[in-house]
Amino acid sequence: MQWDDLRVFLAIAQAGSLRRAARALGLGQPTVIRHLRQLEQSLGTRLFERTPDGHRLTKGGQHLMPMAQSMAEAATAIDRRRMAFGDDGGGVVRMSAGEWPARFLAPRLGSLSAAHPDLTVELVETHSEPDLDRREADLWIRHGLPARNHLVRVGLGTIEAAIYGATSLVESEPTTRTEARWRSCPWVAYDAPHEYFRSMAFLMGHLGDRRPRVRANRFTLQLEAIRAGAGLGILPCFVGDLDPTLVRLTAPLAELSDDYWLLVHPDLKTVPRVRLLIDWIRTSFKEARSVLQGARRVSRP
Repeated sequence: MQWDDLRVFLAIAQAGSLRRAARALGLGQPTVIRHLRQLEQSLGTRLFERTPDGHRLTKGGQHLMPMAQSMAEAATAIDRRRMAFGDDGGGVVRMSAGEWPARFLAPRLGSLSAAHPDLTVELVETHSEPDLDRREADLWIRHGLPARNHLVRVGLGTIEAAIYGATSLVESEPTTRTEARWRSCPWVAYDAPHEYFRSMAFLMGHLGDRRPRVRANRFTLQLEAIRAGAGLGILPCFVGDLDPTLVRLTAPLAELSDDYWLLVHPDLKTVPRVRLLIDWIRTSFKEARSVLQGARRVSRP
């Protein structure tokens, strides 16, 4: 019995089909089928049965599942601790972050790269929660604290947001500077699948029956639309305040203020390259605190 065969078995069980498992593993479907057949032959039993929706575990597969999961957890733990075997700051560190912290950190990676040429940083911008236990990421930056208390938490500070508009729009629409903006001005915001975001709940609560004129699934697309004068929008102050084409129309929005945290698995917190990146992130947030908190005056007519 080979570990690769068990890994494929777990992927099929979790994905529910050969096609989805192959995609998750980055393998071709014939390769997935070959590993599954090898495992079934070594065990002398079928592990899945075909259904109209995909593949379902047989009784034999159900008995194997907890043992395979235990092996996967052990393999992941070994992989995490393998990182600690090196004694320098070189290697790869994978960091997941939401759009705002990823946007803040990306332009600052140049100095880190120059100082540590042997370090490779994989920066993943995502709305999804990575599983740090399975090493889907080594570091995770998010706002608010998760329920999983076993992760090591490092406080980074606050990222404030405000309402911004293009200079051309603000000059042509005096109501952009008043509370009438909610009723009379066009808006740029996230699309419907992202209405669960707190910024969207805040905006939709103020717009009432009105809907944004432009909706996009990514912050960077919204930023371009706001710059083009398509509407007002909510932006982090570290982006809006530094953009000469934009005008800030409000103080930082207290309703959207939130603390950001860096999370890391306990097995990785002392790994030299992970520790190096943690310290760099903390320093980056500390040095830019006033910019992140929008510590400047609101533009007035």
